[in-house]
Amino acid sequence: QSLDKINPGRPNEDQTMTLSKQFDPQRQRLKPLPARQKGLSFLGWLLTIMVLGSVITVGMQLIPLYLDHDKMSGVLDSMAEESGMANKRQYELEDTIKKRFKVNNIRDFNHKDNLKIKRDKSGVKIILDYEVRVPLVKNIDLIARFDKSVSLKN
Repeated sequence: QSLDKINPGRPNEDQTMTLSKQFDPQRQRLKPLPARQKGLSFLGWLLTIMVLGSVITVGMQLIPLYLDHDKMSGVLDSMAEESGMANKRQYELEDTIKKRFKVNNIRDFNHKDNLKIKRDKSGVKIILDYEVRVPLVKNIDLIARFDKSVSLKN
């Protein structure tokens, strides 16, 4: 400390060590101090918020679609477990599916185009094959495609 008072322009030993640790001779510039790095910049925060907002928006659009499909799959699986379903006529099966979908609050579903009942030698198969388009932004849509089939028991 006495040298600082004698030579005020000359740094003491502690200051010299700090400067030598910060200086990178190969790059000829000072290394950034961790003390100066206090988090994200404004642009970093803005980008993070935009990405999170986009993920939340897409999730809020897609989650109901998957929940509805899960309910419809549950209806078909429960029908596959019931005995005697394969012996019912086609209109009875369609009516049963419509009623069960209505009970599960699935109302905006086009049964005629998206639900097929096929009978062959191996038994009765119900095929649920559809796609849903959800508008995201202007002319950009999210498209979810679902395909489920079950075989009914005699």
